[in-house]
Amino acid sequence: MSEDTQKFQRRTVLVKRTLQLKYAAVVFAAVLFTGIIVGADIYYTMVRFVQEVDPGMMPMLAQVIRMGAVKLIIFLGIMGLVTLFVSHRWAGPIYRFERSAQVVSTGDLTHRVSLRTGDDLMELQDEINAMIASLQRMVQKDRSLVDHLTASIDRAIQDLPESASREDVERLRKNLDSVRTEIRHLTRAFTI
Repeated sequence: MSEDTQKFQRRTVLVKRTLQLKYAAVVFAAVLFTGIIVGADIYYTMVRFVQEVDPGMMPMLAQVIRMGAVKLIIFLGIMGLVTLFVSHRWAGPIYRFERSAQVVSTGDLTHRVSLRTGDDLMELQDEINAMIASLQRMVQKDRSLVDHLTASIDRAIQDLPESASREDVERLRKNLDSVRTEIRHLTRAFTI
């Protein structure tokens, strides 16, 4: 991993706004639902207990419940912010993967995904980089084969017999030149 990558700091918390907000909404809803269920259970249990033991404590219980509701709202707000920052640790790498896929899709097989030190999804980065390297090796192998075939075609053109008619030689030369040109264009779209 390069030194530039390790020093890279994202300045934007919402790198992939839709994805991160969706994640935050799901977590928020799960915590809110859990808070409501647990709060209702505690409320019901305490109300029953206070009514049986000392009904005069009901105003104090109401005050405790109001304070608990305020604390829950504050907790939900803090949890929402924390969720956005946590989602940033994997939304950034997903953003990088998308950008890298766009670069590789143009044929640049020299490109590698590089995440910040400590980012999540480092294993995926390694697998994608291994895949790109494998494609690069395959294209290099194909280019070697293309070079070999074009050299064979060049030799075949040079080795044409002198006794062949000029028209036959020209026709064969044109056909072989056409094949050579097509072979050379097979992997030229890739940067290796």
